[in-house]
Amino acid sequence: MSMRSAVLTAAMAVFWVDAGAAADQQPPTGSEAGRMIFSTICVSCHGKDARGGGPVAASLKTKPANLRLIARRRNGSFSHDEIGEYIDGRKAPLAHGTREMPVWGDSLATAAPEPEREQRRKQRIEEVVAYLKTIQE
Repeated sequence: MSMRSAVLTAAMAVFWVDAGAAADQQPPTGSEAGRMIFSTICVSCHGKDARGGGPVAASLKTKPANLRLIARRRNGSFSHDEIGEYIDGRKAPLAHGTREMPVWGDSLATAAPEPEREQRRKQRIEEVVAYLKTIQE
């Protein structure tokens, strides 16, 4: 075997090992998945640090809430159900305007096949709520 063939074979072996390891990894769940969802769809208003200073915050009529203070504003209480209702639009703050949102509840399920959409939507909302709970001050 030539040196070039040996290098190519070794490189391919590393590729297959890496590909196999990646295939064995499970997607994140719980608060880690919620952090990823938050960083994709919530940061434009609430900011990377969830304090309400996202890139579009200055253009909004009402400043986005500091999501790190949810429990403090509720005397130390953090209700998963209530926060989930804000995300899915059942409890819409005046600043969110219509239910079209910035309420992201329905859009969290669009990638799922039809029979699984409602479960996917609920799971993702739970993941975002779990993440928000971890960042309370």
